[in-house]
Amino acid sequence: MLNALLNGFGCIMRYAYASKWGIIMFSVFMALVLVLHLKSTFIILSQLCEPSPPPPPLPAQQTASSKAALSAINIQISDVQLRAHQQQLSWHYYDELPPAILLENNGSVVIMRISCAPRSLPYLSGGELAGRYYFVEAAFKWCRSEHAIDSCNYALELQVLHATNRRNAPFEYLTLCYLFSLAPMKPTPLDQVVANLPAIKQPGSVTELPPFDLNSLLYPFTSDYYSYSGSYANGNTILSTQWFICSRIFTINSEQLAQFCSLRVANGQTKIVKNAQQQKIQFNHLAY
Repeated sequence: MLNALLNGFGCIMRYAYASKWGIIMFSVFMALVLVLHLKSTFIILSQLCEPSPPPPPLPAQQTASSKAALSAINIQISDVQLRAHQQQLSWHYYDELPPAILLENNGSVVIMRISCAPRSLPYLSGGELAGRYYFVEAAFKWCRSEHAIDSCNYALELQVLHATNRRNAPFEYLTLCYLFSLAPMKPTPLDQVVANLPAIKQPGSVTELPPFDLNSLLYPFTSDYYSYSGSYANGNTILSTQWFICSRIFTINSEQLAQFCSLRVANGQTKIVKNAQQQKIQFNHLAY
């Protein structure tokens, strides 16, 4: 078969060189092939270099539906339902240094946001996700966690909001949850955040943190998490969201917790000693 193709091509070449019109037609054909090849290459390079579209902006005010307004909840492990996924959760760009990290006291919670090029914006994919979910913000809540495991509450909860720009996605927002229990003095993932809390003691204050990769704060779990539909609240906004609650428990020491508790509410006088949503129900239909 290969010999037949080579012989056929050889005949065409001999005809092309033996005829003026053959040479012209062959030159036009090769030029067309080159143009199509260059066009394909340009399209591929454009797709590779095109920045990933950012997630939709966080609305200033939005109320979650009554069905989703179930956070916070108690996770009863004995009642957890197992769910198998074809692939693990995948983390992208969380190991890179954002050009800017901002920490804000909004009078209710501490919010951490980042600034970076759209193409390097951290995002999650895989698992039960139907597309990419991009990092939006992280909220710190303390003294009593919103989520409990087997009726055990924790000293601090870190909630990390993500959003997708994919139309007709099963859910627009995804929130990761990390729970922290009190432990003796030792280095913790919160060190780089706590060190800058004195700069945002007053409500409405914002400070810029020294750059660090988000992986050093956010444990990149790929499985072993609880999932359910609920709501996310950051003091200004309430959103319907899908929750992924990390099953691994982290630590915070008493001095670090005291730094969070020293922050002020909107009136500038009262300290924020509790800012988690009250647990309303015990929810027993979770995936692990």
